Amino acid sequence: MSRFFLPLNTGFGALYLSVFLLSVNGLFARSIELDSTSITQLRSVIAGGAIIALCLLQKRSLLVAPRSLLVVYCLGILLGLHWVTYFQAMQSSSVAVGILALFTHPVFTVLLEPIFQGRRPEGKDLLAALVVAGGITIMVSAQLGGSDQLSAEQIRTGVFWGVGSALLFAFRNTAQKYWLHHVPSTSLMFHQVLVVALMLAAFTDWSAVSGMAPINWLLLLLLGVFCTAGAHTFVSVALKNLPAKTVALISCLQPVLAALFAWLILAEKPAIQVLLGGAIIVAVAAFESRTHHRSE
Repeated sequence: MSRFFLPLNTGFGALYLSVFLLSVNGLFARSIELDSTSITQLRSVIAGGAIIALCLLQKRSLLVAPRSLLVVYCLGILLGLHWVTYFQAMQSSSVAVGILALFTHPVFTVLLEPIFQGRRPEGKDLLAALVVAGGITIMVSAQLGGSDQLSAEQIRTGVFWGVGSALLFAFRNTAQKYWLHHVPSTSLMFHQVLVVALMLAAFTDWSAVSGMAPINWLLLLLLGVFCTAGAHTFVSVALKNLPAKTVALISCLQPVLAALFAWLILAEKPAIQVLLGGAIIVAVAAFESRTHHRSE
């Protein structure tokens, strides 16, 4: 068991902590009475403030070398587009379709990472990515199969936006690992959420924001500090220490944990398909953890 509870500087500790924090995103977002674009913009502002506060306490600089700044901001734009297209996938179809489409990103990552490394993809990595995709499909099959409210067009639209979001996420993470490995994780995340906040400011429903109840501000604060600043900074730490494909495959534990939290907190009992698909994903995550640990 100790292999799954490693210090943050090993990569695995940061990765599993990020998976935990990202898996509770939906619990906060579902309760905040704002549209997805406004939530994304505000969570980015709050995340930026949290990172500034942390760096002031630690007396660390957030400056990035000018030669890296353009790449940091470009990848920040990709992160913002990933968030927006993921929400669009769920809004135009369903949460199940959005999750299924988004978690094709391990397949993209397995295909992209060898390009950055100048080699061919390994068969075992492709197999692991396909097994994970199968697990995600099984998880959401209960909702997809039992939905009479979605048309074929809605499902196609949701898949289009979700797969686009997955490709953006896979490219951003892989490029960040190989192009920005020398930039501190907190600096990376600060400048990227800054770009997202500026990019979405014009599309935010400020009238709705001004009339929000205090509980919504509390939820936004938790979402911005822990599930945005904290979670994505830990992802950056993991990418510095682990292969991008390992990060992508283990990150697929998110819908498994999300289903568990929905069961424990919202009393949404998981279907047998959710349990079966989740077990497959957990098995792949455990395999990736053991494989990489042995290779070190």
